[in-house]
Amino acid sequence: MANCTIPVIDLEDFPRQSKKLVQACEEWGCFRIINRQGILPAPLAAEMKVVVRSILDLPAEIKQRNGDMIPGSGYMAPSKVNPHYEALGLYDMSSIVAVEAFCAQLDASLLAKGFCLLLSSYSLF
Repeated sequence: MANCTIPVIDLEDFPRQSKKLVQACEEWGCFRIINRQGILPAPLAAEMKVVVRSILDLPAEIKQRNGDMIPGSGYMAPSKVNPHYEALGLYDMSSIVAVEAFCAQLDASLLAKGFCLLLSSYSLF
């Protein structure tokens, strides 16, 4: 039987974990992070949660503007098969152009735009 455990990325062992991170993204589309405290300050993590919640709380018609850069990578609404799954796609977090395009698609507030720009400066890639 195949392994059905969500991949765990240990940030204390980064960048040696970078291959594992890429593999998790390609194969799972998600991963769990441990030992983030030394890299991702608690206030930034808390702010990330607030902004992500505000973006996910946007009306569906706004979120649907988040189109595919890569097939299947744009907005995915909850469905009957996956009622608790919702996703938005940001093609390249390290690209200021991609971050600004993402914010423009969603008419992101100044808070969210500032946060997106701050987050891009924390990008690991």
